[in-house]
Amino acid sequence: MTSPPDNQPPAEPLEWFCLRTQTKREHIAAAILSKIESMEVFCPRVSQIKKTRTGKKRFTEAMFPGYIFAKFSFRENYRRVIHTQGVSGVVGQGDRRAVPEHIVINLRDSLPEGIIEAPDLSIEPGAEIEFISGSLKGLNGKVLAQLPAQNRIQVLLEFLGNQVTVAVSADDILLAPDAN
Repeated sequence: MTSPPDNQPPAEPLEWFCLRTQTKREHIAAAILSKIESMEVFCPRVSQIKKTRTGKKRFTEAMFPGYIFAKFSFRENYRRVIHTQGVSGVVGQGDRRAVPEHIVINLRDSLPEGIIEAPDLSIEPGAEIEFISGSLKGLNGKVLAQLPAQNRIQVLLEFLGNQVTVAVSADDILLAPDAN
């Protein structure tokens, strides 16, 4: 191991910091910061299904909206980091800014791809649902079971005074508004 020349101070340690980002710009800030040499960036994300005007769609968003993690030398890279597009500042309390490394490592190890897939709760057995498309649009029912066929579920609904069991695509239903 070589020591730094007498005229240079020792290199600052690389530490993890939590960075505050602009709304919905976590991925932009992470992409730009990851291009900086000797900088490590972690932006955990969650993929979940949301209702849109055209039905249900899967969206991938930041797990911690408005925050990302970056490992860098505070003294050497602070100005560059806070002036990066999408970054608002470094989170800290008093003089404490660094995040303990084991916290970030444990989080990263629990998300091997950096993304967690949130299940579609509207397809859990017992869930009260509403049909949002197809010939049953506007009707309500109760999920009985998930079927082996890809993305299909069995639903019990009341239709013209009778209870009817139907198999439908999970994309055609949402949790009933009063079930939230």
